[in-house]
Amino acid sequence: MSRRPRRAVAAAAIAIVTMAGCAQSRADDTRSPAECLTQQQNAGLTVQFTTNPCPAKGGTATTAQFTVKDSAGALVPDATVKVDYDMPSMNMGGAQQTATRKGDGYEAKLVLGMSGYWAINVQIGHGSGPPAAVRFNIRAR
Repeated sequence: MSRRPRRAVAAAAIAIVTMAGCAQSRADDTRSPAECLTQQQNAGLTVQFTTNPCPAKGGTATTAQFTVKDSAGALVPDATVKVDYDMPSMNMGGAQQTATRKGDGYEAKLVLGMSGYWAINVQIGHGSGPPAAVRFNIRAR
């Protein structure tokens, strides 16, 4: 075998091993939404937040999931959950939206334009209680 075909075979083998390693590292980076769960409290409410996929991915749609509980720990089923988000370092943001009720919580679609750090701002109104505002900081991969 001449040197040229050997080099081609070696280069192809290196490319396959490298691609397999990249695919493995991406698969390992995906976690369950419960592993990305975080919470904030304000005005007597506890707001839990997670993303799906977890961690959030830049450049694709991400589902933001919220659970709202009162000071006694009971779910708040009648909340109005408004969400807006921005990437402070790049002056990028998304439109404000109202999350929709789903199961025991609320969901909104976020399109994070790129990988990096994003601020998720959430305003909650409910019944006769005072409104609450919380902010979550996430990193899209």
